[in-house]
Amino acid sequence: MKKIYLLFVIFFILFFGYLAADYARAYLVEDLNLATSGSIIVGPGKTELLLAPGDTYNMQVTVSNATGMTKIVKLTTEDMGASNDPNTPLQFMGDQKGPYSLKDFVKPEADQLTLLAGQRATMPVTISIPEDAAPGGLYGAVMVAAENLPSTTIAPAGQATGQVNIITRVAVLLFIRVKGDVLESSYLKDFTADKNFYEKGPVSFEITSENTGSVYLSPYGAIEVKDIFGRTIDQRDIDPWFVLPGSARVREIKWNSNFLFGKYTAFLTLHRGYLDAKDVVDTKSIDFWVIPWKIVSIVLVVLILIILLLVWIFSHIQWRGKPANPVSKSNFDNPTTPPSVS
Repeated sequence: MKKIYLLFVIFFILFFGYLAADYARAYLVEDLNLATSGSIIVGPGKTELLLAPGDTYNMQVTVSNATGMTKIVKLTTEDMGASNDPNTPLQFMGDQKGPYSLKDFVKPEADQLTLLAGQRATMPVTISIPEDAAPGGLYGAVMVAAENLPSTTIAPAGQATGQVNIITRVAVLLFIRVKGDVLESSYLKDFTADKNFYEKGPVSFEITSENTGSVYLSPYGAIEVKDIFGRTIDQRDIDPWFVLPGSARVREIKWNSNFLFGKYTAFLTLHRGYLDAKDVVDTKSIDFWVIPWKIVSIVLVVLILIILLLVWIFSHIQWRGKPANPVSKSNFDNPTTPPSVS
């Protein structure tokens, strides 16, 4: 009886121990036999959330190993802030805290795991907003880095050395907006083309939006291109992009068409992307020319040669027409005798 009781106790200990171990490793690893592309694939690229103070949000980060070799994957959190360069949208703060710090509120289920070639891991990540969080924006990232397994090589002197190669990190961007009264304010700072004159497409447009509010914004819109006669040639939609508070960001849009010649006008319609306030739309237009001068030069040279050839031909051909008062040949063959004078 005691043996049965002991076995019963051992069974429960092992059972609950297995459950505890499985709970401790809450992430999921799957064998997908991914095609080798030499890269680590991380998703999602960006997550935007509207949360209230005290809210908790559970999300998942997927890491796929398509490098063709076993990798050690490490997950950390960092704050991110705006860059002073409008062409560089973000800068990651490393161990430092940013002005809109989020990293202390983001917790991956595990900070390290091993992925075999072709495997994918699904990692739970918890975002917990403090009860006393102020309304506004919090910005951070889950950073995913992959390392080779430590390998042992033999140095010339016969000593063993370790070697670890770090792959470029991949970031999962987190944009959190804490509910409450915030300031939404921005404006269209500039809309330009990189040149006024083009030989051919593509034409590169640059849109600069500056955020002067307290939360990030996602402007969006469209560019309509018209020819010299006012006819619409094309329209290009502009997907939303993010602009952090206190910063300006440039969005580049490339446009092309099969054949371009003459003067064109690009009309920009840009929504500022306000959520709380009434949305504001900015508009601006720019002119540019497209002249394929190489083709035009060849055509002009050909036309000039054709004209010169025609002039030469006309100057070397004699045009013979009938005389105004033709003389009959019979008058010479049969001359008349003048009358005699008596």
